[in-house]
Amino acid sequence: MIPFTDKELKKYEAEIRYKPLPVLYQELDAVIKDPTPERQNIVKARIAALEDRERRINAGKEKQQQKIQQEIQEKIRTMKQPMPDKEGLQEFRYTIIITLGIFIFELLFSKRHGIVHSGKTSLFIQTFNFARFLGVCKYTPAIGIFLWYSCFIPLCRKFMWNDNEPLQSYMVPSYWLIHFKIALSIASFFLFFSLEIIAGGKYNGLFYTGYGFPAYIVGGSYLISSVLFIANTFYPLSKKFRPKNGLTLLAFAAAIELIAKYVF
Repeated sequence: MIPFTDKELKKYEAEIRYKPLPVLYQELDAVIKDPTPERQNIVKARIAALEDRERRINAGKEKQQQKIQQEIQEKIRTMKQPMPDKEGLQEFRYTIIITLGIFIFELLFSKRHGIVHSGKTSLFIQTFNFARFLGVCKYTPAIGIFLWYSCFIPLCRKFMWNDNEPLQSYMVPSYWLIHFKIALSIASFFLFFSLEIIAGGKYNGLFYTGYGFPAYIVGGSYLISSVLFIANTFYPLSKKFRPKNGLTLLAFAAAIELIAKYVF
């Protein structure tokens, strides 16, 4: 076989330049029997160039895909981070204020609490006991939370609220009302219970009854734990330890009481 001339080889190189890799593989099988390696070398060089190009393209795509995956993971991680719930805290604060306001109004202006009405003036003549006042107050926020939440429960809406009008978008329960109402009810109870203990200087619990310094220790522990419990709900330091049902607080309270029992 007469060797290919340079002109023929250039023409052949131009012919295969735009052929895809599958066709070049077939072309290589066809020229592999040539007595001279010129066309084989041309096809092999073209195949090597295209394979290198594909590797670089795939590497770029893989790098871009990894970047996209990293961005997605970062967004997911960011979304999983506990976010402050300023509106929820404001609603919770309103709940406590409103329920306490109702109780104070009832306490000051009801005849059942020893009020003497003189004209337009109401005189509160019974001795005001701050500790006893706080002892009653500890139940009011929990009651207020569940009364507030009841307007979103169909059964309660039917008998307690106007059920003729559908719930509007602005009446959808807040996140804290859906997930943390029980925990915050317990936390608010212990918050006012701790203030009652500190104000009265005595503690009367399930396992322990004490006066003076031991009572202040228990009351202070309840106060700190309940405040942190509430703060971690609306400004969570860790989503993992975010309260759900208040069992953690109950367990902590029981542990403090048992410690006080055996220490004091």
